[in-house]
Amino acid sequence: MGQALIKKNNKKKGVKFEIKEEYFIRNGGILLQKQCALSQGQDIGSRQLKVFSIEDMEGATKCFDPHLIVGWGNGNVYKAIVDGHMVAIKALVDLKPTPELFDLVFTEVSTGMVMNHNNMVKIYGSCLETCLPIIVYEFLENGCLFHCLHGGPSSNKNFNWSYRLRVATDIAYALSYMHNALSKPVVHRDVQSLSVLLDQSFDAKLANFGISVSVTPGEKSKKWPVQGTPGYIDPEYVQTQEVTDKCDVYSFGVLMLELLTGRHP
Repeated sequence: MGQALIKKNNKKKGVKFEIKEEYFIRNGGILLQKQCALSQGQDIGSRQLKVFSIEDMEGATKCFDPHLIVGWGNGNVYKAIVDGHMVAIKALVDLKPTPELFDLVFTEVSTGMVMNHNNMVKIYGSCLETCLPIIVYEFLENGCLFHCLHGGPSSNKNFNWSYRLRVATDIAYALSYMHNALSKPVVHRDVQSLSVLLDQSFDAKLANFGISVSVTPGEKSKKWPVQGTPGYIDPEYVQTQEVTDKCDVYSFGVLMLELLTGRHP
């Protein structure tokens, strides 16, 4: 009887392991590991991302306790502590597991991996053992700029001109870093108020690298299907489908107007 129960439990564990391994491969885990290995040493300060297990995530979020949810947006964002760091754990929900989604997550994580700047949101790692990937970010206390300007969970009536000027300066630094300091320049393609997060001192950090594009040094532009947020997209990019750093410069100008007028484009 006891041996039969042990065999049954071992079989369950084996099936569970196979499912986790299947998810890991489908979510791009092997490709991401190779990318991590290739990126080490290419950019000063590039970080080795941690691949978390589902058990790590369940422990940090108390089995995804809804009381720990601090944000939404294609998923639930949980405030948690991982390896001594306060983090935001984004678990994607209600999305179809499509190749396009996996490409977006892969780009988000692999691009975030090489970012090492005070005005870029840090990505600590990901969990790929679930049906939909989970991403672990640094936690930023004052949420996103959009809500600060237009109302929402992080709305702040004291968001004065001094703070707004600081945000503009911080994001300018972030874009300059992406365009000029990396071995392969990166064009963000989605600079907007929802992509700007604020820490406890209202210092701004650029996030959301999922549709970013790397440009080979010396390459003036790259043809790419138009993506981004309506109102912020460079009209010239729409016409030519050529991705250059000017795409981000245009979007940054729209963001500056949003900071100045308080109006969403």
